[in-house]
Amino acid sequence: MKKRIAAILIAFTLIAALIPVATRAAITPYFMAVNDTLLPFRTDNMPYVSGGEYFVPVKVFGGLGIYDVPSNESEFVRLYKGGRRYIDFHIARGITEDQNGNTLNWPSAQKIGSRFYVPLRQVCDYFSLSYEIIEIPRDIIANEQMWVVRIISSASFNNPTFLSLNKNTLRTAYNEYYAPPVTISPPTPDITTPPSPPPVEEIPPDYSDVTIHLSFFDVSGESADWIMELLEVQADLGDQSCFFVDAGDIRKNPGFIRRLAGSGYAIGILLTEGTYEEYLETSALLFEATKAKTILVSADEAMLADNAIFGKNGLILWESSRSIVDCESQSVDEITAEIPQERGVRQNLMFPCSETAAATLPGIISFLLENKYTIERITETVAPLQ
Repeated sequence: MKKRIAAILIAFTLIAALIPVATRAAITPYFMAVNDTLLPFRTDNMPYVSGGEYFVPVKVFGGLGIYDVPSNESEFVRLYKGGRRYIDFHIARGITEDQNGNTLNWPSAQKIGSRFYVPLRQVCDYFSLSYEIIEIPRDIIANEQMWVVRIISSASFNNPTFLSLNKNTLRTAYNEYYAPPVTISPPTPDITTPPSPPPVEEIPPDYSDVTIHLSFFDVSGESADWIMELLEVQADLGDQSCFFVDAGDIRKNPGFIRRLAGSGYAIGILLTEGTYEEYLETSALLFEATKAKTILVSADEAMLADNAIFGKNGLILWESSRSIVDCESQSVDEITAEIPQERGVRQNLMFPCSETAAATLPGIISFLLENKYTIERITETVAPLQ
């Protein structure tokens, strides 16, 4: 009998070892908070604990200005915060690298289902954030011991005030999460009533009939390098974008312009004065820097000195005033809400190479890819949008 009990205990031990970490950790759910915001009490927001380390879903850092870069690699995720500061997690190999290619001695990031989890302590240290594990007082949730994992970059409320302001939300969310399932007795069959049709399966959005052009300007700043790297991480976009440059861009950063040309990006000329003479001057500078010529031009039609002269000289004009994306005052949700969904429609999304655009762009790219938009590069053979 003792041998049988021992065998059963060993079997249970082996089974427990095979259960995924996140599944075992789900026995103790955590609330998540970012600064003064309590996140919804859902599994996709919850961290888990492994080896004494907290792992949190990458998406919770979005409220702190830290974003994950979309990638075609299923076992790779990059977290970055503006500029060029980022971390690469190679999950299959268990390797973590900084933006300089240095290997970091961190716990490996994890992928569970479709969600990526990264080590909380190390990510917070790297991006100069703090975090606290706060026990929820028993006068809020009396049933059991519960905690809030709160990540902070800047917060107005201390922990006791934060918990007090959210006590009703915490209590309600906890009760809803643990509410027993409602048992409904099946109705008595009625032979006169035809059976209900099966529920219609919701089909995910597919806007592949909508074409989006991605273009960029103002490439003289440091963020231009970062945006170029961002596009190259996403293989589908690496050669699908166009950069419009002006004379000042070429004079200030000819090396970057040569990199664009050598990497296969389309290059056009951005007119700031609207004259054909400006095009000739900028074209000469571009040829001097890259040994390449272009007939792609972007400008605000309202400021062109002579619109007809561009057509006469075989130039292809892309109107810019209705294409520039306002990253400074609009959120990702506001920008994506304006992206068309009608079949056959095209739109040019034109971004400045600014730090704000670098922070906004990953969310927009994710939206385009998830909704299966067709992304097409601006070239000499593509009809311009006017």
